[in-house]
Amino acid sequence: MSRFVGGALWLLIAAGVAVGDLLAYRRRVTTRAVCVSVHDEPEGIVRHHLERVPVADERRSVLFRTKGPSVGVGRAVTISYDPKRDHEVFLADRHPRISWQPVLALAGIGVALIVMGLIP
Repeated sequence: MSRFVGGALWLLIAAGVAVGDLLAYRRRVTTRAVCVSVHDEPEGIVRHHLERVPVADERRSVLFRTKGPSVGVGRAVTISYDPKRDHEVFLADRHPRISWQPVLALAGIGVALIVMGLIP
């Protein structure tokens, strides 16, 4: 019986991860931004100052930090962010939805535990 309960918990965790990703993806906003300036920080971090087209009442300018330069000055890029955390900006092509392999692995563990619990 404990394997069945453990398997059910693994399935619930997999479902929670999948639902969380779907909700975050539905909230995500994608818009264009132009790099205004690039500044080096310690330890190889590069700070990019971007000017975006505000979708709601967000600030027009935003900071984007990466290891090494990612966006050149004057270059337009597509950014994405969650309106609830509009200061956390990602390059849209580098921030896809989660891959389904971890969700399937968690669900597989759950199914395996349930099957093992049903076998006498």
